[in-house]
Amino acid sequence: MLGATSLQMARVVEGTVSSAAGIPGLLATPVPNDRELRASLETLDAPAIAVLLDRISFHRLDGLAHRAVSRLPQDAIDPWLRSALKRRAQRFAAATLSQALALAEVLEALERSRIPVVVMRGLRSVESIYGDPSLRPFEDHDLLVLPADRAAAGSALKRSGFDEAVRGPYRRGGVLVDLHTEPLGARRRPSRDVLFPVPVRDLFERSSPGLVAGAPALLLEPEDDLLLLSIHLVKHSFDRMVRTADLAHFLLLNRGALDWTILARRAESWGSSRVLGWALRAAATLGVCVRAFDLAPAGDTSLLERYLMGRVLALRTLPGTGDLLMALAAPTLRARMLFLLDAVWPEGERPRGVLRRTSALPRRVFDLAGGGVRHAAERRLRR
Repeated sequence: MLGATSLQMARVVEGTVSSAAGIPGLLATPVPNDRELRASLETLDAPAIAVLLDRISFHRLDGLAHRAVSRLPQDAIDPWLRSALKRRAQRFAAATLSQALALAEVLEALERSRIPVVVMRGLRSVESIYGDPSLRPFEDHDLLVLPADRAAAGSALKRSGFDEAVRGPYRRGGVLVDLHTEPLGARRRPSRDVLFPVPVRDLFERSSPGLVAGAPALLLEPEDDLLLLSIHLVKHSFDRMVRTADLAHFLLLNRGALDWTILARRAESWGSSRVLGWALRAAATLGVCVRAFDLAPAGDTSLLERYLMGRVLALRTLPGTGDLLMALAAPTLRARMLFLLDAVWPEGERPRGVLRRTSALPRRVFDLAGGGVRHAAERRLRR
C-alpha cells in the first residue's frame, strides 16, 4: 500500500514503453522513442497496417498516433497510414472546437447563476494535459457541482436549451452534459461513495478560479486531479489505452508540481491508496515511472490482485477487472460483497419489490455474461 512515508521520496522518471504495449504504446507515450517506433512501423505490410489502425481507433489514440508519426521522416512511414491518421486527427480537432464552444456557453450560464463548477476530464484534459484539440477525443462534458447547486444547475441547462434524459445526461443536439454532485458515479453506484469517500466540498475549497474553453470554471489541485484520473482509470478496467495515456502524460507534465506527501495522505483518506498504486503501475507501461519505496510490495497483495494486475500490465485485461480490484480495496468482506453486488446490479437499476427483482435476476445474469463475452472478444481482436 502507498503511504505518506514512502512517497516523501517519490519522483517521476522517464522509462521505456512495455513490450506488451507494442506499437500503440509507442504512439501513446509521452516519452518519445522515434527510433524504435520507426523500426516497428517499417515491418508492417498493408494488412498489418489495417489491423494497427483498428487497434489505434479502439484505444482512441488516433490523435496521439498522428502526432507521433508526424515526427518521423516522410519516407519512413506508409503514406496510407500517415494520411489516415491525419484525417482522423483533423476530425478530432473539429469536433473538439465545436464542443468547446458549447461548453463555454454552459459554463457562462452557470457563472451567471453563481454556480461554482469543476470540469472533469473531457475538454479539461485536452487543454491541461495535451494542449492540442486534435489529440484527445471525448464524448461528453462531466461537470461537478455542489449537491446544493444541482437543481439550479439543471435549471440553467434547461434555459440553455438542454433536455434532461431519464437517469442520464442533459442533451442538446450532439452536446451531452453529465451533471455530477460527486466525482465517482455514486449516484448510480452508492457503494463507491462508501468505499471511496471523496469530500466534494473540500475539492471545491482547494480549487482555484481558472478558464476551461475560455469560460470561468474551478481548477482542481494537481493531487486531486491525479487521484481522480487514477480512480477513473481503474473504474473503467484499464479498457482503453488513452486513459492510461492521460495519466502518464499528466504525471510527466506535473512532476515538478505534485506534493507526494499530500497525495499519499489524501489517497489514504479517500480509501484509494491501492487504487493509486495500480494506476501508477499502469502508467509505467507507457514509460512514466514513479519511484517510491513500496509502490507495489509483493507481501501486501493477494493472489487474485497479482493475477488481475498481471493481466492489466500484459494488456490482456479481463472484463470486470476494475470492479474486482476496487472490491479488494474494501476493508471488510461484507463491504467487498456489497460493492460487487452493486457492480453486478446497481441499486438504481433494480426493480422495486422482491418478486420483480427475483424474476428479473436471470435476465440480468444473462445480459452480464453476454456483455462479458463480447467485451473479451473485442479485446482479443484489438490487442
